[in-house]
Amino acid sequence: MIQWWKDAASNNTTWASLLQRRNTLRLFAVFILFAFVLSLWEFSSYPLSLYSHVTTTDVRPESSQALSSSTYHNAGPTAVADKAPEVSGPSSIYQNVTKTSTTPAESQFTGPASAMVEFWSQLAKELYNAEPEGDQISAPSSLSRDKFDPFGSTPQTDTDVLKLPEEEIDSLKQNHADYVKRIKQLSPSMPFIQGSRGVVMTSKSENFGIAVTAILMLRHIGSKLPVELFLDSTNDNEQRLCDRSLANLQVTCLNMDDYLRLPESSTLKTPKLEKYQFKPFSILFSSFQEVLFLDADAFPIRKPDYIFDTEPYLSRGLVTWPDFWLPTISPIFYDIAGAPMPNVTLKSRASESGVMLYNKAKHADSLLLAVYYNFYGPKFYYQLHSQGAWGSGDKETFLQSALVLGNPVWPVKTPPQMITSEGINYGSGIWQADPEQDMMRYLETEDSENEASEENPTDKREEGKKTSTMFIHLNRVKIDSRRLSQLVGDLLSEEEDGELSRLWGPDSDSVVEMAGYDLEKVIWEEIIKANCERTLLEECDRIREYYTRVFTRI
Repeated sequence: MIQWWKDAASNNTTWASLLQRRNTLRLFAVFILFAFVLSLWEFSSYPLSLYSHVTTTDVRPESSQALSSSTYHNAGPTAVADKAPEVSGPSSIYQNVTKTSTTPAESQFTGPASAMVEFWSQLAKELYNAEPEGDQISAPSSLSRDKFDPFGSTPQTDTDVLKLPEEEIDSLKQNHADYVKRIKQLSPSMPFIQGSRGVVMTSKSENFGIAVTAILMLRHIGSKLPVELFLDSTNDNEQRLCDRSLANLQVTCLNMDDYLRLPESSTLKTPKLEKYQFKPFSILFSSFQEVLFLDADAFPIRKPDYIFDTEPYLSRGLVTWPDFWLPTISPIFYDIAGAPMPNVTLKSRASESGVMLYNKAKHADSLLLAVYYNFYGPKFYYQLHSQGAWGSGDKETFLQSALVLGNPVWPVKTPPQMITSEGINYGSGIWQADPEQDMMRYLETEDSENEASEENPTDKREEGKKTSTMFIHLNRVKIDSRRLSQLVGDLLSEEEDGELSRLWGPDSDSVVEMAGYDLEKVIWEEIIKANCERTLLEECDRIREYYTRVFTRI
C-alpha cells in the first residue's frame, strides 16, 4: 500500500513536470507568434509612413465636418502661452479652457465653434443691413503708371477721377455711419482664444501646394508659430489631404465655406465671396488673438516669432507693409467715411496686404470695418481705394479701416524692394522690412531729418537700404510643392552656355546677399525633403538633377 502511494506520487510529479514544460512551450510559441504578427504589422504600415509627405494621396478615416465646440475652444496647440489661455467672449461658452497637447495623428477641427457661428450670424445681419444703394463704381479708365509711380514722369499725389451721383454718395455715407455705430457694440464680443498667436493664410484648395512651400520655409527658419490655413471650397478628399500632409507641420486646414455658411435658422442667405475677399474673414474666423497674416506665396526669411513682443506691434496692434506705388484713394472715400484726408506726398506709399500683423483684442472694430470694405469691395470700395490704379482689391482696406476709426497703426516706412533688378518678370517678387528696425530707423531719422537732408540726402537714401529684410513675397513666381513637373520643366531648359538657369537668374547673388543665405537652394532642399526622400517619382529625379547641376557646382 505504501509502495503504491510512492509510485503514484512519483508519477504525478512526472506529469506535473511534463505539464509545466508544455505550458512553457505554449507561452514561448505565443510569444514567437506575437512577434511575427507585430513584424508583419510594422512591415505593412511602412508604405504609409513612406508616403506621409506633402504629395501623399493617403486619407484618414471619416470624421465629422465640424467637431464639437469644445475642440475649437480647447485648441491648446494653437495657443502659444505659458499658461492656460483665457478666452474672450461669453463666459457660458468659453469655460474651463485648458492648454492640451495633441499628436499629429489627431483630427483637426474643420468647422467654426458655436461662439463664432453666433457672432458671424450677428455680423452678417449688420453687413446686410448696411448695404449701400447705387450702381457699381468703375473708374473712367485705367490710370497710367506715370500717375501713381513715385519715380514716373508725372506722379500725382492728388488723384481724383471718380464721379458719383449725390444720392449714391449719401447712401454710402449713411450706411457706413450706421455700420460703424453697430460694430462698436458688436466688436467686444468677437471670439478668439485670448493670449494665442499664430500664422493665418488663405489659399485656393487646388493650389495649396504654394502655401506648403511657404510653410516649409517657415519651419525651416525655426518658427514655432502654429498655422491656420483657410482653403476656399474643398471636397472631402482635398480637406483630408491637407490635414494629413500638413499635420506634422502644426498646420490646421480650414474650409472657408464652413465658416461663411449661416445656420439653417437664419433668414439671411450665405454670402458668396471670391477668394480675393477672404483675407479679413480668415483673420476674423481664426482662433488666434494675435495674427501674422501671410499670403500663400509670402514667408519670413528669418524667425519672426519675436515681432509680437516688440515695437511697433506692442503699442499699435496693427502693422501693415507698403507697396511700390503712391496712394490713389479717392477724396470721395474720406467724405463717405467722415474721416480727414491724409497728407499725401511723393514719399507716401499705398499698402501691400501680403503681410500683416493684427491684434484682434486691440483692433476688433478695425477688423470688422475691413470686413465691411471687402464685403462690398467689388461693387463699391475697391475702386474708391484705387481709382483704376494697379492692384485694385483688398490691399488698402486694412490700413484705411484703422485710420478711419482713429485706431493706432504702424504702416512700415521702409519702401519695398524688387527681388530682381529688371523689375516685373518671371522671377520677381518683393522684399519687405523688419518692422522693429523700421521703426527704430524712422524715429532716429525723424530726429535728425533736417540735418541729414541738408548735409547729404544721398547717404540718407542709402541708409534706408540697410534696414534688415524680414519677409519675401513671391507674388510673380509660384513655387507649388504639389505640382513640380511644370516648374522643373521651365527651369531645365538650358541657357546658351549649356548651364541651367536659377530661379532669379543673374540676380541670384543679390538674393543671397539680402537673405543672408542661399534662399533658392534652401527652398529646393525643403521641397526635396518633403516630396522626394522616399519616392521613385520621375519629377524627383529631374529635381535632383537640377539641384545637383545648379547648387553643387565646384
